[in-house]
Formats: sequence, C-alpha cells, structure tokens
Amino acid sequence: MGDFLLSYLDGIDERLLEYLDEVDDLRPDTVQRLRFYTSALLDGSLSPAAVTEDWPDWFDLAPAFVAAYAPGGVQELEEAAVFLEYPERGDGTPLTEADRVYLRALEVQLDMYPEMRPSEG
Repeated sequence: MGDFLLSYLDGIDERLLEYLDEVDDLRPDTVQRLRFYTSALLDGSLSPAAVTEDWPDWFDLAPAFVAAYAPGGVQELEEAAVFLEYPERGDGTPLTEADRVYLRALEVQLDMYPEMRPSEG
C-alpha cells in the first residue's frame, strides 16, 4: 500500500506525507484520529464545517484511506456522500443518509486497520 498511498497523498499536497510512517502507510495515530472525527461526524458532535476548521486534512486523508485500504464498495459509498464535496456548507445542514452510510462503512474499515497493516519485523 505504501507506494500507492505515497503517490496519492503527494498528488494532493506534499505536506500530507507527514501522516505516513517509515513504510509509507498511514501512521496508527493518524488512523485513530480519522476514526475519532468519523465517529464525531456520525454522532453529530461535530459538523463537517467544524471538522474543516479543526482538521481540514480529514477531507483528504479519509478518501486516501478508502482508496488504499477499503474494498471497492466503500469507494462507491464515498462517491454518493454529499458532505465530502461541500464540507464548509455550515453547521445547520444535516448529513444525508448517503453521508451516514459512508461514514459507518468508513468507521468499520478504520477499526480493521490494525489487521491490515503489514507486520513489522
């Protein structure tokens, strides 16, 4: 996954490479942070606009995670998620059902990340 992820993130913004580890996979703390924000979006404790303000890299890293680690069905759900296109649309706009389905699928994949990582050593 490392080469793919490196190229993917470098194509967006070179500074996103700081989220990669020595084998060019997402660092576990980055995945934990992605998981935190995904859950916060789902439970409504943070709006997309608040995530944009607090950690705008989520909107690049979550799709990068999906592209690198998630099965194709999650990418299809991502394409239907409206909030990814307009995250700054405001705190009052609720997530659509497609947004929620994508976030739930992303949450499951983020939870599986420890098993996806290559063993070290």
